[in-house]
Amino acid sequence: MYLSKLKLKNFRCFCDSHEIELNKGLNVLVGENDSGKSAIIDAIRIVMGTTDQGWYRIESTDFYEERKDSEISITLKFSDLSCSEQASFLECLSNEIVDGKQEPCLYINWKCKYLLNFCPPRLSVNMTTGVNGDGPSLPIEARELLRVTYLRPLRDSYSNMHSGRNSRLSQIIQGISGIGEGISDYFAGVSLEELSISGIASLSNYLLANHPKLKQANKEISSIMNEKMLLKGDSVSTAFSVAGNDTSDNKRLVAMLEKLDLIAHNNGMAGKIGLGSSNILSMACELLLNRDSGSSFLLIEEPEAHVHAQRQLRLIQSLQEEAALGNNNHQIILTTHSPLMASVIRLGNISIVKSKRVYSLREGKTKLEADDYVFLERYLDATKANLFFAKAVMMVEGPSEELLIPTIAKILKKDFTEYGISVVNVRGTGMRRFSRIFQRVDETEKLDIKVACVTDRDIMPDCAPAICIDEKYSDIQKWPEKSNRNWRAEADLETQEEKADYLNRIRERADGQSVKTYIAEHWTFEYDLAYAGFYEELIDAIVEVHYVKRNRARKKEDILNKYCSLKTKEQKAAYLYSFFSQKGISKAEVAQQLSFIFEKKYTEKSYELRKMFPKYIIDAIDYLI
Repeated sequence: MYLSKLKLKNFRCFCDSHEIELNKGLNVLVGENDSGKSAIIDAIRIVMGTTDQGWYRIESTDFYEERKDSEISITLKFSDLSCSEQASFLECLSNEIVDGKQEPCLYINWKCKYLLNFCPPRLSVNMTTGVNGDGPSLPIEARELLRVTYLRPLRDSYSNMHSGRNSRLSQIIQGISGIGEGISDYFAGVSLEELSISGIASLSNYLLANHPKLKQANKEISSIMNEKMLLKGDSVSTAFSVAGNDTSDNKRLVAMLEKLDLIAHNNGMAGKIGLGSSNILSMACELLLNRDSGSSFLLIEEPEAHVHAQRQLRLIQSLQEEAALGNNNHQIILTTHSPLMASVIRLGNISIVKSKRVYSLREGKTKLEADDYVFLERYLDATKANLFFAKAVMMVEGPSEELLIPTIAKILKKDFTEYGISVVNVRGTGMRRFSRIFQRVDETEKLDIKVACVTDRDIMPDCAPAICIDEKYSDIQKWPEKSNRNWRAEADLETQEEKADYLNRIRERADGQSVKTYIAEHWTFEYDLAYAGFYEELIDAIVEVHYVKRNRARKKEDILNKYCSLKTKEQKAAYLYSFFSQKGISKAEVAQQLSFIFEKKYTEKSYELRKMFPKYIIDAIDYLI
């Protein structure tokens, strides 16, 4: 059995009825703050209850916009029930046609509203079953089968693992099956191994009451009172009694458990462990409660708190493996803000929560194909996984754009950091695949995340083959046949229709819904910079990066003289690009140096920069902001 659908209405940030589909096994909710992740987790635990018997108090803030005249509606659908589960919920089941067969499922409809005719208004909660909510209420025994284990965000790990009244550790241990087994009252001759925990309390009370020193003190108190303080003929006997000795077994058990601390030794060393280790320890205890309570459901909020990178990876991989076991009936629903954790989760297990809507990335929901999932799960590292948490995304094909475009946006008063925009370098071959993450099969549920794909034109100007590849290509008539070379030039596209068709094919790779493609106007990003007139900045950056140990002034003069000797803009731009194509100068290092130059030169001249900079880059920035 697993929770397959969740429907929310008028709960927290969810106004209109919104349906959320969940996977069997692991479900990971990602997204920016205040998008609705915690509301989903809370809705599930309110209806299902928790294994620690915790109680959630409904507040006015749980109603959408605190409207007391509205009604909160939460509907849960459970699918794939086993025979024993069907028997447990028999009277409450519904039947639906799935792939031509009737399949039993369980609907739980939870509603809450204010009774406004009372002063002050009172809350009324109603729970029914059935597709339309017209079925009977769940029996108490059946409800116990639905309880979830809930791991709170930012757990107070130190206090959770220490003794005290109602300590979290004692609550967890109380949930362990068979914790109360054994003989609960001590008597002479009983073996210590046969005693239950409350029996140990009984033994402790017996030993305390019968300690020789205490017995002697009691004898002396009785003697003083009877011989010196009471009248002749009066007789009073006394005895020490341990407080609480006559309480129930359960109370004695709880009292004993509340005395426990859980102490960890890091690498054999005693002392207080760090926040991260404490958090892991706290989660381990909660998972013990989940296992021993027999719960099939686990809710975890932000498990990455205080946990370093390698432990985050180990944690999420272990949860993913546990949920993927074929013989395991556990469903795990987890929220995270960690790109590192998101990067190692199977893409189909992720749901993006955006603008109070949930978008599953499993197959059939996105326009990703089967091989796209394989590719992305291999290459989606922590740097790229930040796209799941962004307000908007710019995808680029190389390090130059990745390093320089954010600087340009900042100078133009559109700082990507301030606007929550992620730049993702897909390295040339992944643009189509990454863009499809944001494209839905059902176009009515369009994902509200703007994506700008910045790509090269990949068609050289006719002068570039000779300048950037080999001088033997200076005569177009002597170029090899297109099928015998791995480059293309403008001359290969003879008509305007061919050029337009070529550009449309580039756009079609990624374009769709909120994803738009912006193509270089001439060739590559570096070439277009030179073509736009930023030759001085490019020369300064090339000299700074490549000629560090040489006479920079001389080298700059030589490059500038050669540049000025060329006749056309295409030849000049191609010459500067040849430093990357022929001399192997690092594009990333030059882009980094250009960032310093642009910040120094154009911060107070943003209008001038906007006017000069390649238009396709400016258009991409403007689309996102």
